[in-house]
Amino acid sequence: MVASGSLRQLVKQNFPFGEQISRQVQHWKRTRKKEAIKSKNSDIYSRILSPSDGNALIAQSLAEGSPLMVSRFGDIEAEVVHDYLNGGYQTILHRLTYTAGIFPIEKEILDRYSQLFLESSKAIDILGVWFQKGEPEIIRYSCPNASLMPLAMLEPYFHDSPWSKMLEGKRVLVIHPFAQSIAEQYRNYRQLLFQNRQILPEFELITIKAVQSLCGIKTEFDTWFDAYDWMCNRVQEQEFDIAILGCGAYGLPLAAYIKSLGKRSIHLGGATQVLFGIRGKRWDIIPFYQSLYNEHWVRPKPEETPKIPKTSYW
Repeated sequence: MVASGSLRQLVKQNFPFGEQISRQVQHWKRTRKKEAIKSKNSDIYSRILSPSDGNALIAQSLAEGSPLMVSRFGDIEAEVVHDYLNGGYQTILHRLTYTAGIFPIEKEILDRYSQLFLESSKAIDILGVWFQKGEPEIIRYSCPNASLMPLAMLEPYFHDSPWSKMLEGKRVLVIHPFAQSIAEQYRNYRQLLFQNRQILPEFELITIKAVQSLCGIKTEFDTWFDAYDWMCNRVQEQEFDIAILGCGAYGLPLAAYIKSLGKRSIHLGGATQVLFGIRGKRWDIIPFYQSLYNEHWVRPKPEETPKIPKTSYW
């Protein structure tokens, strides 16, 4: 019998539309799983705000100026925490380093990370949900009173009157591995990236290049927690009003840390680069994002992308 992984590879190689069919099958499987999670946890998901109400709530919360945390759970991170809550790690461990950048892969590190994630999640005010494994358990444990909205609708370019218009005139800190590309895109093409100029208004941009430890990339730090502490210290050195974060497994805990400083944090995750007109493989195949692209959009710089096989982000 051909193993399922080998069969998928065989289909991709020998049929003209094999890769497309494989993607469709995987999408169907993921959709079925998400529908099951949503149905089983209707007590949580029945109170999801509409896209327009969620966007309006973020805008209103930013305008009020009180400490704020808007966030979402990363796929692998939520699965790790799910396994922690259930007494053992069933996740394919190499995915933790490759996709989320947690290192080294040791039980003590995973336990500490899960504990930090659960504690940090208590600070969430608004959560983008997408019905992934671990999400309902974390919500019940850490943030049962958070306002919920559809995950994709955290992204401001989906709205005619985007929450990001509230960034105008503010000091905005962006924490992301593509800090240089983000700074250059904003400086050179801010008014040319989107037809709706409210999506990316004029503000003072401050960037921190996030530690990039995904895909097994070696860093100068011994553990994930050393890298996290370094980034917390960098954040504390900055003068800013609002932070936008896209930095893998560091994002949610950093967003909570920023709220603890009395600031406002928007943890967008991977979509942060899209806000600044930076393309990625993940978005290249989706018609909506293709409709946003124009000649001013770029790929991240080679020096910002590790010498590894192309990922979702570049």
